[in-house]
Parts: sequence; structure tokens; C-alpha cells
Amino acid sequence: MNAESTVVVGGGTSGAAIAGRLAESGQSVVLIEAGPDFGPPDSGRWPARLLDPSLMPIDLHSWNYANDGQHGRTGMLMQRARVIGGCSSHNGCAVVWGHRSDYDGWVALGNPGWGADDVTPFFRTANERFRVHVPDRSEVTPFHQAVLDSAPAAGLPSISDFSDLEIEHGLGIGPVNISGSTRWNASFAYVDPVRDLANFRIESQTVANRVLFEQGRVSGVEVMGPDGVRTIKAGRVVLACGAYGTPLLLQRSGIGDPSELEAAGIDVAHSLPGVGKNLQDHPAVAVKYSGTPELTSLLDEFVANGGMPREEGTIALASSRRCEGPFDLHLYPIAHRNGPGDWDIFIGAAVMASRSSGLVRVLGSDPESAPLIEHRYLTDPEGYDLDGLVDGVRQARELAAQQPLAALIGRETFPGESIESDEALRALIPTISEHDYHPTSTCKMGRTDDPSAVVDASGRVFGIEGLVIGDASIMPNVPKANTNLPALMVAEKIAADLLR
Repeated sequence: MNAESTVVVGGGTSGAAIAGRLAESGQSVVLIEAGPDFGPPDSGRWPARLLDPSLMPIDLHSWNYANDGQHGRTGMLMQRARVIGGCSSHNGCAVVWGHRSDYDGWVALGNPGWGADDVTPFFRTANERFRVHVPDRSEVTPFHQAVLDSAPAAGLPSISDFSDLEIEHGLGIGPVNISGSTRWNASFAYVDPVRDLANFRIESQTVANRVLFEQGRVSGVEVMGPDGVRTIKAGRVVLACGAYGTPLLLQRSGIGDPSELEAAGIDVAHSLPGVGKNLQDHPAVAVKYSGTPELTSLLDEFVANGGMPREEGTIALASSRRCEGPFDLHLYPIAHRNGPGDWDIFIGAAVMASRSSGLVRVLGSDPESAPLIEHRYLTDPEGYDLDGLVDGVRQARELAAQQPLAALIGRETFPGESIESDEALRALIPTISEHDYHPTSTCKMGRTDDPSAVVDASGRVFGIEGLVIGDASIMPNVPKANTNLPALMVAEKIAADLLR
């Protein structure tokens, strides 16, 4: 590898895809991953929990970020994977694209080439590489089968496939990135096909301390790995560390808001005030149920007969009373298995068109030290997000009241039927709301005259030649979707731009 190599920092969903795409085209690529590289799925080195799509092992190989704000459930961890494949190695395998309006909206914010028609081919390619398919009804748990049967009575028509930017309302079985009985992560999809090429190298267990640049042009990356601190020279650097990690790396490199960098004891190398701002996610709340002996028996029988007890099986697209688009809520029924005869049952509700935003900020130059993460959930001045969750609870309850679901799930245990009025829900929800594992937008793309923008529509960082960002941090706002596939779409498009 030489100084003209492309260094991709971050081997998660987006980084694995960009590195794989560039390497298969013949370019010289070094992929830096802070966590372990366990190799192909049949290497024998992968922890079983990371391969098992019925689990969400978010505690395993995680950065263990935490939300420092006072909004939402106390002590919320904002888990991001620290392993090859990134969050696609430990998420719920839900594949949702969002809606046409999400991406046409990005164009309206000054990002040509990101409209729905532009990005659809990249979504399709990502689906193919991720081996995405829609499970048959018999493959989802009896709980989710009851959800499917109950949805029409709750005003939720059947959706056949969420891999479509036109769908606006209803409930159906969610597409998944599962191959056989294996969570098919981005490393399997993009890294394994190129890992033996001479022009490709993986530096695992290696943390990027800072990006190096000279006279306005990137020159390499300073890393800390098994052999200590060293420099990897590069002709181009692509950052794909995610909505938390990418702005933190920029800030450690002296790129960001000067006042924040100075407060952290970091010399200002390049003023770019938008770095770390505009943090977005989908605030969520769960309505929990006791379950019944009949449901427990059905679920245990399903597992005993070889069924995969995926806790996420169905998804609903719904609208709050203040909805201004095609939909603004997700409802996601969950049956979480703790063990034989022990199941947690709930229906989650999340605001997909959330308006609250927060920030990510370094507190020092050490990449292993905890940053400041303030999501500031439910703080939008219009109160849209809080009203959305109030309506989400009501619609979750409406779904739960229909047969045959109502007979199986038992009574509501939380928040509890006594928490009924809008006023009571508004008072309670800010203390119990959670995140939806979908952080985005901390290095947003936009016009050169937008002081909050960090990159242009090709992911190029303003003012630093050869420095590109290709992950969910560049999304101008969070799409109405689980963000794993949109992040993969972003990577596919950025890689295609780099190969032009």
C-alpha cells in the first residue's frame, strides 16, 4: 500500500460497503476498524450471538456511548457496534427504505442527486448485497401472526414489502437481512469478496486518533493499534465512523466549532461549526403487556419446532394527528425471549418525522474518553415529537385491543390503563421515552452557503481536499425508516461518486 491509497476509517455498515466497492474496482484500500475482524461467517471466530438474528446483542463489542441530556429514560446507553460490520452485526435485521419524500426533501435542502428516483437503484443494489427478503408468514412468531390478523380492524391494511419508497400506510412483515439462520452483515456482503485481494488490507483493533492534513489537503490518519501509535499515509480518506464517531474524529483532528475545540483543549486546524450539530434520531416509547399462558405456550412451541424467535417481525406505518406527510409513526410489536416460558411483550411507537435535534462533542483528544452526547429528545419548540408519542401510545393500544391479539397479550402493564388522558401521557412520556438506535445528521450535507453544513452532495468535507464522509452522519435529516439500509444506500452512492 502506498501514499495514494484510500483509507476508509470505520468498518461498519457504510465503511465496509465503501471499502469493498473501491477495492473490487481495483483501487488500493486500507480499512481501519476499531473492533475485531472475525473474518467470513464460517471462520469459526464469530461470537454466536452476533450471528444469531433472533437476538440484538447490543452489549457485545459496543462503544457504550451514553446520552448525557436530561430527556428520556435516565442512563440511556446509545450503543454503537465496535466490530467489523458495525451495527449490521448486532441490530434487529429490519430493512426499511423510508419514503420518497425523505430523499426528495434532501434535494430541496441543496443536495442534487439524492432524490428518490436517484437513490432507488442504490437501495436495490444494497438489498441484493444484503440478501434481503421478506419472511413467509409461517416464519414469524405466533405473536406476530396475531398482529397481522388484528391489524385491519385497527385501520392498518396489509403491506407486502417495505422495500419501496411509495408505501404510506399499513402493517406487514418486515424485510430482513438474514441468510438462512445468519444475520448477514455488511462485512459478509462487501468485505469478504475482497479480503484476499492484494490491493486491500484490514487494520482491525485499530483506533483512528486523528486525520492528518497539510495545506488544506488530507495526507493520512494517525492510528493507535496493536503496534502503538503510527501514521497511515493516504491520498484520500473516507470517514465512516457513524453519526457519533465521525464528528468526534473530525473534532479530535481540529475540525469543528472553534469554541468547542478550544474548550476541549484541541488546537483549531479548520473551522467548520456544523460538525457534531444537528444530531437526530427517532424518539420512542413502549407499551408493555403481561402476556398470557396461551401466548407463552404458542411461542415456546414455535421455538421447539425450529422457529426463529425474532423479536421484530412486523412493522406498521401510521400517522399522528399532526402528521404533515405520508406517515410519521412506526409501530413495532415485539416478543422478546428471555428464556423458555419467559417472554416480554410490548408494542413500541416511534416518531419517524422527529424535529428535535442535539449534538455530539469531544471533551478531550483521547478517542477512548467519553464524549458529550445530547440528543435533546422531545425538545422541539412546537411540541411535535411529544404529541407524536402520545398518539403513538394511543395507536399501539388500538392495535392491542383487536382480536385475536387482545386475547393473547393480556393486560397493559406499562404505562398502565390508568395513564389515559393526553395530559397524563405528556407528563409521563418524557421520563420513559427511549431512542430507536437511529442516530444521523451530525455532519450534514448541504450548500456551501449553509453555515451548518459540513459536506457537499458528494460527501466532500468543505475546505479539506481529499477528505470525504460516507455514512449516516451526512444525512441532512433522519429518514422515516430504520436507518441501516439508508446508511448502506448512502455508502453505495458515495462509493459510486468516488469511482466516477
